[in-house]
Amino acid sequence: MTTARRIAVLLPPAEAGDHPAKLLEAAAALAQGVTLDVLALRPSGATALPPQSLPCATRWWDLSHITLARFDADNLLPLFLQAIDIAGLRAPSLLLLPPGPLGEECAAGLAPLLQGVSLGRCTDIALEGDEVVGSRPAYGGRVALQLASTATHCLATWRPAGSAPAPVTASLTAPQVQQVVLSAVLPPAPEATVDEAADRMPALEGARLVVSGGRGMQGEAGFALLGRIAGQLGAALGGSLPTVDAGWVPVARQIGQSGKYVSPRIYFSVGVSGTPQHMAGVSADSRIIAVNKDPSAPIFARADVGVVAEWQDLLPLLAEELEAAADATAR
Repeated sequence: MTTARRIAVLLPPAEAGDHPAKLLEAAAALAQGVTLDVLALRPSGATALPPQSLPCATRWWDLSHITLARFDADNLLPLFLQAIDIAGLRAPSLLLLPPGPLGEECAAGLAPLLQGVSLGRCTDIALEGDEVVGSRPAYGGRVALQLASTATHCLATWRPAGSAPAPVTASLTAPQVQQVVLSAVLPPAPEATVDEAADRMPALEGARLVVSGGRGMQGEAGFALLGRIAGQLGAALGGSLPTVDAGWVPVARQIGQSGKYVSPRIYFSVGVSGTPQHMAGVSADSRIIAVNKDPSAPIFARADVGVVAEWQDLLPLLAEELEAAADATAR
């Protein structure tokens, strides 16, 4: 007789990411007939994530650690491993993490420690007999891959497709809450020296707002203006491969198939044509605002908002408005 696969959601501390409501609702829909385990980490003394009522039986593990201060994968992996043991999840399991760089790093790090498999960043997950089947976009969202595994432990980050959760047909059930103080030994903080960075803009990794420029920016002066706008918005600045090759932006800020993958809430692009190689580096879930003088630019097919205009006419006005708004707020 096949053993039912346990399903659990592994949540890093709330300060490390967005609220996981959508992930929890999707996991609850998948867990019909079995108990869903939610493993929520936090530092001791920090406010616990409020347990969420879901349309399935749920065990909510409020897991604290007295010395947890750094929310990186090196610190979280030993805590998740101890929590998995405490929750009794070393049976056939599906372990789900929130989307984003931290969730992906934790899933990839836990998989070999559990002798399991990571399915990566998924937009849909289903259980078909002994198999876990995950769907994930590729090539800038033009292709959907299906990955299937019968591994004892399957892990994935899951950003459910669609802007709204499926309607709830079952009544909501208050979770059974368990409070546990974890004792796993955390690695020491790495020794580091602080050097003054020439690039003080926020990093692309994990950015919720990205301002990006393409070949159409025509030079460093255009990117200086984009940098002003990004600074006013608190956004990360990125560029396409041609802009990196031209030396207008550093290689660390290249977005695309051969550069960084970004998953911001909003991706504001200027002068980016939208080639498949570039769009492969932008999450299919990101809302795209595109400015380009060419009305036939491919990026408009992906954009939620498109503006056909010369950036020289539009961006100075935008920069002035943002700076004026910041000055008014500061008064």
